[in-house]
Amino acid sequence: MDKTNAKRMLEKAREHVGEDLYIPRNFEDVGQSDFLRVYLWVIYVSGFRNSVVAKHFDAIKAAFHNLDLDKIVAMESIDAGTLSIRHQKKADAFLRGCKMIHAEGWHDFKQRLKERRRAALQDLPWIGPATGQHMAMVLGLEDTEKADTWMKQCADACSATVDQMVTFLSREYGLTRQQVDGYLWRYCLDNREIP
Repeated sequence: MDKTNAKRMLEKAREHVGEDLYIPRNFEDVGQSDFLRVYLWVIYVSGFRNSVVAKHFDAIKAAFHNLDLDKIVAMESIDAGTLSIRHQKKADAFLRGCKMIHAEGWHDFKQRLKERRRAALQDLPWIGPATGQHMAMVLGLEDTEKADTWMKQCADACSATVDQMVTFLSREYGLTRQQVDGYLWRYCLDNREIP
């Protein structure tokens, strides 16, 4: 691993981001609607740019009754053709996931998340290893990073895996994995290039 390049990239990213770093939630404080918002976001942002999803997210939420779980589970189906992002499989996955959460009950589901973490997240439709890691980070369920395209490009520039790069940088600088991810990802997002 090119440790010199990894350190240079993180230092450049930290200089760019400054103190305006995203702070993940404390999972204890995550409520049902917070969880549903993250779940919907992660489903729609997979394979899409954040800016595209952000532009249409309010309309997508509105189509899902602004994340009112009781109203969502009363839906028999959803026609993605009426949504601003017309991806039927994503819409169907979110609807099925909401029905699963409702059937289990929010409190039981949240307890299972505390116990099984990413494994429980991956029981939900559309959530695999990468999207589960993303959700675990954003929800404050785990101190982890998301191995998205930007983080993979940063790791490639260091001749490392994302895990190796983040492990090294978090130890070297005394940062959480989430902070390392936050600095690098934010730099990449803002500049459309790796540091």
